[in-house]
Amino acid sequence: MADRIRRQHTVSRFYLKGFADNAGKIRRVSLPGQPSIILSTGDATVIKDFYTVTLPDGSLSDFFEKAFSRIEGEAAEALRLILAGTWPIEGRAREAFAQWVALQHLRSEDVRSSQGHLNAEMIRLIIGVSGKEALRSLIQNSESRPVSDEELDREWRDITKPGGPDITPNANQHVRLLTGLLPTTAAYLRDCHWTLFQFDRRSIATSDHPVSLVVAPDHQKWQGVGIATAELFLVPLGHRAALTIQPRRRFPQTTMEVQRIPDFTQKGTTAIARSINQETAARARKYVYHHPNETPLKGLYLPNPETRDRPSISNAAGLIREEGLFAGMTDKQLKALSATSVPGEDNGGMSIDDIPWPIPGRLPKKLN
Repeated sequence: MADRIRRQHTVSRFYLKGFADNAGKIRRVSLPGQPSIILSTGDATVIKDFYTVTLPDGSLSDFFEKAFSRIEGEAAEALRLILAGTWPIEGRAREAFAQWVALQHLRSEDVRSSQGHLNAEMIRLIIGVSGKEALRSLIQNSESRPVSDEELDREWRDITKPGGPDITPNANQHVRLLTGLLPTTAAYLRDCHWTLFQFDRRSIATSDHPVSLVVAPDHQKWQGVGIATAELFLVPLGHRAALTIQPRRRFPQTTMEVQRIPDFTQKGTTAIARSINQETAARARKYVYHHPNETPLKGLYLPNPETRDRPSISNAAGLIREEGLFAGMTDKQLKALSATSVPGEDNGGMSIDDIPWPIPGRLPKKLN
């Protein structure tokens, strides 16, 4: 394709229509509650070139946007069946909708942002363990120039600050992750237990991250929240319906009993609607969406997106030292440490020499 800017949707337009009025309008509420505006479903979740990847020759391609649109086409028909009263859905319709749920989660801004944060944390850790002089050597060898103590101090502070250097999320890396995880995630969701909640009067909202991964109350924070650790997956389907997808291993019954549990429907109550809407708002990244004539967010806590936790490597700060983690070790100790590796084998580890300089995607430093 030509190198041009494309408007690409991070949340499927067909899906947002379930929360819109007859004129195709939806209300978008910015966290933590303002501004609140009404706009068309076609403009609600647009990000320029979000799925546009850079090819080896430097040109841009929107191949994946087109591939996603094919998945959306089948999922739209499956959602139409659900909202029209077909339940449970089986066969190809179930597979198509499970694939869309997996896609909608994996292609979200949250997943892409998390990748960037984890990359930054890893760079922080590797450079922090290596020490300032190793950083000086990295810069000097890469740029073929001397690095002053003042410049080194600035670079060290920025790279080893909590969270690491500020890095722009990478579309190519995100798409590689997405395409790698999509088949297995879709198959996993397809084989889970699905519950459809239907509401007569209570209104359901959605967000810019409509697939919420919900954990149990006793979930340990150090475990993180991911596909394998989620207690259930919550997906608002429209302003009068929502879906929960629960891994069968979470059920207390024996394996044979669990396999016989069918998907079922449940009449929604005020308490259930409030719980769904609160979970959806809590997992949103920037925006919550709902029917323009309804008030599903009334009385709910709407988080400030700037206070959301970033993924981090626990206890990394204790490993970061200006002199380097292994400074002061004797040759005997260093040899003993290196003996844990098998000679001649690539153990998949990384060192500061594996970090490209300048760091790809790094945002301009706020020098102080």
